[in-house]
Amino acid sequence: MRLMILAALLTLSSPFLGQAPTPSLQLNFTASAESFSAATQEYRDIWAREGSRIVAAMERATGLRFEPGPIEVSIYEGTSYSGERGGRPMVLRASYEDETKRGTLVHELGHRLAADVPFKGDHHELIFLFVYDVWVDLWGKEFADGQVRIEGLRKGLVDYDGIWKRTLAMPAEERARRLKEIVGQRRVP
Repeated sequence: MRLMILAALLTLSSPFLGQAPTPSLQLNFTASAESFSAATQEYRDIWAREGSRIVAAMERATGLRFEPGPIEVSIYEGTSYSGERGGRPMVLRASYEDETKRGTLVHELGHRLAADVPFKGDHHELIFLFVYDVWVDLWGKEFADGQVRIEGLRKGLVDYDGIWKRTLAMPAEERARRLKEIVGQRRVP
């Protein structure tokens, strides 16, 4: 009996062997220029270490499933962009600190995960219903609050600060209820 339990534990998850489980979603990170090689390796390391947890947390929070992949991801110095499901490669900013790399990776994957969910309005209003709670689930409230502050400082076509304030004015249960309602409107092929 003890051997059966030990064998089950060892086959369930490789952390018992001192290694992170292989992410179920494949991301292929490439540097858009040689100068971004180090940042590209940092993103690869984040994904190797945390990818399985990220995928599980995001799918659990939304009830959605990621595209089969692989997803091509180009590291450069510019505005991060999801590339949309089945579309162009995702692009991620090279110069972010580790925490913001992780936060941005979840943010951009959120766009891809919810790409086929019908939603009128800025897509951030949809993904912010779950991104904050995924951050909390993965890395804690302090991490999530820090990423909201960073995103709130971004300027451009999207009012990140305003959308975050409206979204976080709702309790977590209300965000989850609203997300479930929106996701329930999509047509599954």
